[in-house]
Parts: sequence; C-alpha cells; structure tokens
Amino acid sequence: MMHQQLLTKLGMPLGELWRLGPLSRHLKTTGQWDAFISVKPLNITGGTGSPANATAMT
Repeated sequence: MMHQQLLTKLGMPLGELWRLGPLSRHLKTTGQWDAFISVKPLNITGGTGSPANATAMT
C-alpha cells in the first residue's frame, strides 16, 4: 500500500532496487561520505511511468 501512496499521490520515487555498491566504493576511495541523489522522470506528456535513472552527485 505504501508504494501506491508514495508513487501516485506524492510522485516520490522509491529506491529499494538501486545499485549503491559502486557509489559506496567511490565514496570510500575519496573519503567523502555524502552525495546528492536525484531522480528525474522522462519528460513525456501523459506518461504514467518512467525507468529508474538516479544520478548521484558527489
């Protein structure tokens, strides 16, 4: 039920299936432990879904 509320009513993407291992390894090598993660949906009028395209900026 939480998925329906977050996705359809709030437009909030869920990141439970993101591959964060590569980001974690990068942060460990640089000694930096914070990143801004942004998820932008495709710009399609009338679209009801979008592929996951998370971008992390360190």
